[in-house]
Amino acid sequence: MSEYIIPIKIALLSFPFVAMLFTLPFLIYQYRKHGYINIFRAAVLYSFLLYLISAYYLVILPLPKTTDVLSLQRAGTKYTQLIPFNFIADILKETKVDISKPLTYLHLFRERAFLQVAFNGILLLPIGAYLHYYFKRNLRQTILIAFCVSLFFELTQLSGLYGIYNRPYRIFDVDDLIMNTFGGFLGYILSAILMKVLPNVSKLDEKVKLEDITVGFIRRSLALGFDWSIFIIIALITRGYFKAYMFVFIYFILIVYFTNGKTFGKWLLRIKVVGKEERLKFREVLVRYGVLYYAFFGSNYLIFSCTRIDKIADNLIFYLLIFILFLLDLAACFHVTIHFFSKNKKLLHDKLSGTILKVIK
Repeated sequence: MSEYIIPIKIALLSFPFVAMLFTLPFLIYQYRKHGYINIFRAAVLYSFLLYLISAYYLVILPLPKTTDVLSLQRAGTKYTQLIPFNFIADILKETKVDISKPLTYLHLFRERAFLQVAFNGILLLPIGAYLHYYFKRNLRQTILIAFCVSLFFELTQLSGLYGIYNRPYRIFDVDDLIMNTFGGFLGYILSAILMKVLPNVSKLDEKVKLEDITVGFIRRSLALGFDWSIFIIIALITRGYFKAYMFVFIYFILIVYFTNGKTFGKWLLRIKVVGKEERLKFREVLVRYGVLYYAFFGSNYLIFSCTRIDKIADNLIFYLLIFILFLLDLAACFHVTIHFFSKNKKLLHDKLSGTILKVIK
């Protein structure tokens, strides 16, 4: 059993790192398609990701100690087994089961040949359940996808892990294809039980009103990151001649005003700035981003980029300004933290400008 347990342990350890890479595209896709993040949907998809990692590790692990696996193999080693249902002969050859004695049937659960066949049947059983329950695939599609996944696993083994090893260290077995595909079929059938217990995926968004959803700080931060990535690209192209204050005025004030609340980042995350009326006023946009960028970030930039003010009045003015700025930044951090954990997500620049971020329907 350790040969199965160890890959699963490694999958659990590596899952957080793989999940981090998966999270950004997942968030963007969910926001674009559904307009919000559904916790149940996220749990299902992340569990599916964990399953895929575990299944892959079960196929490729343990790895050989050297890439020169040819030197470890006997002459004439076979890398393929192309006789369908050859596993039946293997089980009959190794089994201690006496058909006339039912009590001996328990021996099957301790015999290598049987356990290997059972494992191959179970390996893709979950994928059949996921495809039927969540992805709404029909039986034909599920069987085809299960077969293709199994074929990918077998070719991975036959290629020596894509050429990393100079010979295959596991055999390409047509019986594995048969049992894996059968497991996918069985998962499809058994998922009917899950569908009676778990929520209907097609109806998860029925009672959700996008206009009532509060835009959280994670979504805001993602949009902000994409927007400022544009500035970084432009700054690199212009070699620094295009300044941040110019970008703020053109991109966050003029463009937001003329697009009625959208930037690229906001469009990507399906949100926009909304004022008191259907059409944004220029004053609302100017106050919103003027307070945020010119007043708050601008003051930080001016103080820390200044090189001569520290010579005035024996440094007293400089240190006084630093202290005042520190207090303002501390208050800003406290302000953001409080609203991060509260239902009210309106920050100071939201309140002063009379604007807020809303989900685009």
